[in-house]
Order: sequence, then structure tokens, then C-alpha cells
Amino acid sequence: MADNALAKSTDVSDALGRDLTPSETKQAPGHLLKVSELFRLAARQQFTRGRSTNRLRVTAGAVTLPQRPVQSIVSVDGEPGDRFTFLGQRLEVPAQTGTFVVVDYEHGYDEIPDLVRLTVAGIVAQLLEADPRARAGVTQRGETRGPFSVQETYASWAQGASPRLAPDDLRTAQSYRVTSYGLIVQGGY
Repeated sequence: MADNALAKSTDVSDALGRDLTPSETKQAPGHLLKVSELFRLAARQQFTRGRSTNRLRVTAGAVTLPQRPVQSIVSVDGEPGDRFTFLGQRLEVPAQTGTFVVVDYEHGYDEIPDLVRLTVAGIVAQLLEADPRARAGVTQRGETRGPFSVQETYASWAQGASPRLAPDDLRTAQSYRVTSYGLIVQGGY
């Protein structure tokens, strides 16, 4: 499995409460990669260690860095990062509101947060355990035998064989976004 997946096959096995079958063992790495990228896109976070260079707009003498947690500021408009004050996701810069600055910084977690890892593994586990009819794209099914009838409706996000984020998974990913309102930064750390 590639290093950029946010969970491992063992996490999927733990989510299922059993060992993966040989077929699931072959499918899991690809699903983990796709679900990890979908989760990253929804969260607007990389989660793993990395370095970013962003052109950011100054508001009230500061910029909000989009990736977290910030490990270090390398430079701001070519000047060494240690010359600037940094708190949370906000970097104070001596520039007028509306000015753009280029910030080079290092960010990311040393270990993937448990909620992220467990959510990604859970999505893959659900995909592997999905009803074969839903995987085939069936939206609903009914069966009548004598006086008994059964109706099943499959969630739209569960249909097909492609990994997708369910509404709850999407909300979990979005909770990691960094948003700035003036001088206040919203979001968990």
C-alpha cells in the first residue's frame, strides 16, 4: 500500500472485526488510496507532513495558513519565517489589508489523527461489506412471498462499486477545514 493513504489494511480489518479475505486484501489498498484522497479534498487538509507555499491575502495585519498543524514558518515573501509572530493558524505580517504575501511553511501531523484514520478505514469496510445489489447500482428492491413482503432502499452514496463519502463522513472531513473570520480562527486543532 502506498504511503499516502490515511489508514492501513489492518485498520479496515479492525473496523470489520475480522481478517480480510484474499479478495478484500487485494481491493483494500486501492480503496484506501481513493477514500484518503476524497477525505483530503473534503477536509482541505493533507494530514501528513509536508511543505506548502501559499499566496495569501492579508486581513487586519495577519494571514490564516490553510494547512495544519503548522510545524514551522520557512519564509514570508522571501524573508526568514522567524521574524514573524505566529499563533494557531494566524501569522502576523506588517502589511495592509488586501495585500498578498507568499508564505512558505511546513505542516502536518506526526501521526494521522485517530478520527481520520478510523473514518477512512470505516468507509472502506462499509464498501467491502455492502450488499452486492447496492454495489451493482440497484436503488431499491422489493420481494413478496404470500402475505409477506420486504422492501429495501439503498442509500444513494452506497450504490455502485466506487468509494464515496457518506454524509456523516463528509461532515467529519469538513470539520478539519481551517476557516478564518477576521482575527478568529474556527476549527479543531
